Amino acid sequence: MQEAIHVTQKPLSKNLQDIPIVLTVPKNESYGDYATNLAMNLSKTLKQSPMKIAESLVRNFPTDLNWLEKIEVVKPGFINFFLKDKALQDILPVIITQKEAFGQNQRGKGGEILLEFVSANPTGPLHIGHGRGAALGGALTNLLKATGYQVTTEYYLNDLGTQMETLGRSIQARFRELQGEVDLFPENGYKGEYIKNIAADILQENSTEAFAESSLDVSFFSRYGRQAILKDIQEDLETFGIRFDHWFSEESLVRQGLVENLIQAMEDKGLIYRKEGALWFKSSTFGDEKDRVVVRANGALTYFASDMAYHLQKVNRGYQRLIDIWGADHHGYVQRLKAALQSLGHDPKALTVILVQLVTLIREGKPVAMSTRAGEFITLREVLDEVGKDAARYIFLTRRSDSPLDFDLDLAKKQSNENPVYYVQYAHARVCSVLDVARSQGFEIESLDLTTVHRLNSPEERRLCKHLSEYPEEVNQAAMKLEPHRITFYLGELAAQFHYYYNHHRIIQADRELSDSRLILSLAVGTVIKNALNLLGVSAPEKMVRE
Repeated sequence: MQEAIHVTQKPLSKNLQDIPIVLTVPKNESYGDYATNLAMNLSKTLKQSPMKIAESLVRNFPTDLNWLEKIEVVKPGFINFFLKDKALQDILPVIITQKEAFGQNQRGKGGEILLEFVSANPTGPLHIGHGRGAALGGALTNLLKATGYQVTTEYYLNDLGTQMETLGRSIQARFRELQGEVDLFPENGYKGEYIKNIAADILQENSTEAFAESSLDVSFFSRYGRQAILKDIQEDLETFGIRFDHWFSEESLVRQGLVENLIQAMEDKGLIYRKEGALWFKSSTFGDEKDRVVVRANGALTYFASDMAYHLQKVNRGYQRLIDIWGADHHGYVQRLKAALQSLGHDPKALTVILVQLVTLIREGKPVAMSTRAGEFITLREVLDEVGKDAARYIFLTRRSDSPLDFDLDLAKKQSNENPVYYVQYAHARVCSVLDVARSQGFEIESLDLTTVHRLNSPEERRLCKHLSEYPEEVNQAAMKLEPHRITFYLGELAAQFHYYYNHHRIIQADRELSDSRLILSLAVGTVIKNALNLLGVSAPEKMVRE
């Protein structure tokens, strides 16, 4: 349809070809299947009334389109398009034939993307905020692959610096407490129960006699803690259905001299200067609000220095596009990192950073109080144990990533229509139940007569066919705009339409041809629901119970 509208613009002016054509679905179906306000957008440029432009566009519209029933122009200049029933019905055989491939495309043309997400410090267990980032990263990986990109996923370990020393001192203090010693706990130490558990594991695995006193220094506890926490993180992510292609260590960057070499190279290029004993990157020259410290006066590297080296290393590995998913509290790092890439001769637009807003857990209608500093927070593992992977991944994706999210634990456990993931999964299970009944009555689901779809003429059937036909573009838009919540929105509407259809129409009946057509429609709905849930990392059960 957009291509056809582009053709109609040519007689008006050659300068209008770059103006975006936006098609919307009218809330009132009497206004057509799709509408555009293009004429109103062109009015100022062409210095004509929207109605005159709209009428001109309609006159120039191709007349040989077998999918178009009619076009209407309505004040103040909307153009409404009405599709033929057959144009909508014809999507069903396509879905049945393509099966799990329906909705996929090759628009990415094999472009290589490195997607980094979660990247939580190995100083504590994953919490619900990390869970939201993980769900987003997992869904984006699937969406980008479904649209023709080669995607590599990576977890960046910030396993160096003050935080690791603090981790070691925290575990050491708890270890000494278990030995009956009085040890002053670090002022900014990690106070969670997991620290005590790690200390207890060390005490259980190794008697103090097996170690020389020097082997129980802070570095030992840091290394042990890092490995124990990393193992837990990996297990939690595995339970959540998230697997990474690479795990990249900050410590390896420093150990290989990549950070030091980069700073020296930037200093040689005049990108770094000395001030008050510290080394500063001229980031303000490249669009940042101010210059940034890369080496402190005491000689310690900043996290930003390692981040620069890490992202340069990403580029040097040959990735055409970099996508990072960060917590919203890191928003100030975006421009400085883009500035670093630009200063080194790389396109800053190659880096896209998605910021994920906070998650508030709700129980019994009230927010669950949490304090990371005090070690009082709900871990991702606890949420998964309580509500399960499917509910967690789906609910994390029910809102835009840049919007705060309320996660209602009680709602997530309900087996009712109030629970958004249950509502969608139940629609799939309902389709499977219909198909099972049909098989028991002698219908061969794998060989239904696809030519019978012309019998699907009720408003509800037309609505379903139309919504199914929109799925490929929803997938494409979700991938292009990096917005997987579009898929949850789409699924909610599809499930609502099918539940309504099921409750108001008898699918299997005496009329064999009509039964075939409605079974085909049901099978297509089930296929699309399953495909979309797979993109989100959520299962599509064939059987479910209701409260």
